[in-house]
Amino acid sequence: MYVAEVKLTGFRSYQEASVTFTPGLNIIVGENATGKTNLLEGAYYAVRGFSPRTRREDKLVTWGAAYARVVARLHGDDNRERVFEVGYAPRQGKRVRVDGVEVASADDLRAHSQAFIFVPESLLLVKGSPARRRAHIDAFAAACEPAYRAAHDELQHVLRQRNAQLVRVRAGGPAEALDPWDGQLARASVELGRRRRDVVARLAAPFATIAAALAPGGGCFALNLVTQLSETGYDELAMLAALRARRSREIARGLSAFGSHRDDLLFLEVDGRHNDESRAAAITAPMGASSAAPISGAAPVSSAALSPTADRDLRLFGSQGEQRMAVLALLLAEQEVATSLGGERGILFLDDVMSELDDKRRRLLVRGLANAGQALVTTTNLHYFTAAELAAASVIELPLGGAARSGVE
Repeated sequence: MYVAEVKLTGFRSYQEASVTFTPGLNIIVGENATGKTNLLEGAYYAVRGFSPRTRREDKLVTWGAAYARVVARLHGDDNRERVFEVGYAPRQGKRVRVDGVEVASADDLRAHSQAFIFVPESLLLVKGSPARRRAHIDAFAAACEPAYRAAHDELQHVLRQRNAQLVRVRAGGPAEALDPWDGQLARASVELGRRRRDVVARLAAPFATIAAALAPGGGCFALNLVTQLSETGYDELAMLAALRARRSREIARGLSAFGSHRDDLLFLEVDGRHNDESRAAAITAPMGASSAAPISGAAPVSSAALSPTADRDLRLFGSQGEQRMAVLALLLAEQEVATSLGGERGILFLDDVMSELDDKRRRLLVRGLANAGQALVTTTNLHYFTAAELAAASVIELPLGGAARSGVE
């Protein structure tokens, strides 16, 4: 699937603009403040129904405009055209349509396409809170597997009910009233925990391969799911016993503090001295292969084998270049896994990913993108690409004939 055209009205720095794209690599080039990031954000907003940069949608509306509206035409692998439309007006809210039919939520919109975006704010995926990382993995997995979304929604429902009961018990209610909610939390938490564990395990191999290829200084990297459920072996009865043992503390807090809703995802550099040959193969391996058939030479790193003395948490100790690499590697790994599950390659939206890569890694990335379906990549400098790469790509130069006014990217 690919974006064929995007029309923006009153969106960020765009009063009125229309841009066409092609399958494969699309390079959006322009100086700072010409609207590169805004164009990328607008295209993503149309296919996902929300901005990756802000939760305040009033910020999306051009100064002085009454509303913001983005329409995107997408072509599927079957050549069928789909029209995605998202409009927002302050004090009136947002309307989302696909082929003219109203869509109830952004979650429902995800079922119609796959999209992956990197913008500067994406670094918060590494540097931000565990809740942000859980939400990211959950949103990705739910789009791939409806059963995952059902398990996630069930856990959220049980947590709300159990937390309310904890508050009532703290206020003097009978502690026995928690018994049925303990059982439901154990069941729902283990169900989602197992699914999340499987998703992270599936992402681990392509992530390790791509991260090794793109890291500024090379190295071996891993995703590690940190979960309290490892204490219980993902067993419902063992988790129920753990909840009972912690009951008095949870009543005092009025909050459920044990379960898969406390999971976290770590981006780690791991000691790869024992696997130098695999590391070298990963650095030179092409990207873009399906995760159903891992790239040759890529050795996935088991979280059970991680050494707490050798592993380096990129959230705490990684450079900004390494953190950027980790987010980009995760997005590319997600694209591979989603493709293996759903058949169509999702669209990549990549903002200024070339500037912090050396020439060797730029070539690796562009080579991978050439086999990765459609990619929309912004840059301030076409010299990051070779003449052959530019000849094979579609180049969109900004500003768009005065359609974009000067403003924040």
